[in-house]
Amino acid sequence: MEKNFSLRELNTFGFDIRAKYFQELKSMDDIHELIENPEFRQTHHLILSGGSNILFSSEFFDGFVVYPNLRGIETLEETDETVKIRCYCGEVWKDFVDYTISKGLYGLENLADIPGKVGAAPVQNIGAYGAEVKDAIYQVHTIDLMTGNIRIFNNDECEFSYRNSIFKKYKSIIIFAVDFILKKRGNLKLDYGNIRNYLANKNITNPTLQDVAATVKAIRAEKLPEVGVVGSVGSFFQNAIVSVDKYHEIKMLYPDMPSYPVDTAKTSFRPERSAVEKSTALIKIPSGWLIDRAGWKGYRENHVGVWDKQALVLVHYGGGKPQEILDLMKKIQDSVYNKFGIEIKPEVNII
Repeated sequence: MEKNFSLRELNTFGFDIRAKYFQELKSMDDIHELIENPEFRQTHHLILSGGSNILFSSEFFDGFVVYPNLRGIETLEETDETVKIRCYCGEVWKDFVDYTISKGLYGLENLADIPGKVGAAPVQNIGAYGAEVKDAIYQVHTIDLMTGNIRIFNNDECEFSYRNSIFKKYKSIIIFAVDFILKKRGNLKLDYGNIRNYLANKNITNPTLQDVAATVKAIRAEKLPEVGVVGSVGSFFQNAIVSVDKYHEIKMLYPDMPSYPVDTAKTSFRPERSAVEKSTALIKIPSGWLIDRAGWKGYRENHVGVWDKQALVLVHYGGGKPQEILDLMKKIQDSVYNKFGIEIKPEVNII
């Protein structure tokens, strides 16, 4: 256990946050020792993973920061069609995805190069380019730091939804391992974002698994700041989810607005659909587009700003304080609401 520990290297915004207490956990024995520690049990605590989706609201965390860092990858079961793999929480997510690509396994290729650790992936149900991690998760292994009880959640029990899961309800459980079920053959997802166009520009007509992963990495590198160089958490806001009626209202004013159906079965634009069907269908509008159209792309104020290549990303250029990001967030939210009548919500977890 360390005291007054700097979390600068453990949050990708790069703010110099101090934790009253800090402890790294490298094994199940470490976890059990922590559970028996009376100082831990009597102190407010936070479980911190890769710090790539977190914003501290102040410069001092008056509690106990727990950093699970168990490592390892193992094959559990293999059939002619699938492979089950267990990955421990401390593995870097993008390295794990690269590992699965090297083995020719389908399921995580569109999630390449997302920053963070494997243990945090189920919590946020991370997603990108038309894919979500929930579609590849078989089960999640957890331990309760208050009771020591181990529980394994199957996929349904995780209650996955857009950027959400049941794990956000639990403040005292550690996800120490995640089991994935990946395919030896699969259908590539090419229709979200700029993947298909990027492949066409490279004259790749029959893309492989490796081609898609490389394309996702290249697109991300063009749009997002490099982790560790410019402070950010990647996408700061969730994409907006609106009714079909709201979608049509905005589309009439902005014909070039991109959008994606949340549920294809419910959101096909058939003119014969009833008013009830129309009102219950949902459409996803990229918040980056909304923020850009509201005039924020490339904006900078003192130590923080909006990335000039992707308006969904808020950045910390160094030397700033968390409150500066919070103030910028509120200004952007108000601006987008005033212009479009849409409330955009942060994807980042604010502590």
